[in-house]
Amino acid sequence: MQAKQCPYCQKFLTINPRVRKRRKTCGSSSCQRALNRDNCARWRREHPELSSDYSRVKLWLQKHPGYLQRYRETHPAYVEKNRQAQRLRDRTKTLHLDIRNKIKNQPHEMVDQLWDSSHLDIQNVSELQPSEMTFLFSTFPCLDIQNSLDKKGCPMENGLIEARR
Repeated sequence: MQAKQCPYCQKFLTINPRVRKRRKTCGSSSCQRALNRDNCARWRREHPELSSDYSRVKLWLQKHPGYLQRYRETHPAYVEKNRQAQRLRDRTKTLHLDIRNKIKNQPHEMVDQLWDSSHLDIQNVSELQPSEMTFLFSTFPCLDIQNSLDKKGCPMENGLIEARR
């Protein structure tokens, strides 16, 4: 197997002979996003007539004033579907911000008290007090052993719980 460097993070990666030259990045999500961004930019450079539809649509709408308003008036199902989708997007965004604020605004004393408790071990459930368990699982969704740890609801750094030595 050959070794090559990831063009984005400069880590060395081993190339499987079956994959050959098709592997471009180390596989981390940030490098894959960067590769996708570069590929999209390259495609837009190679296809300038298709890359930006905004100016064409804007000109068409200027030539047809009131079209969007008439369309929405004559298609109530579209309007309702769009309204529901926007409510869901707004609710998701608000929920994410509420969780971040809840974690950020925790009382420092409670976090310190829980951190110093030596009996807070997931494997040793018998000694864990129900109130402490409820606080942990309601405050930090990533501590729920039923959920996967790569969930977006699990903050990597919440600013209050720091590694103690």
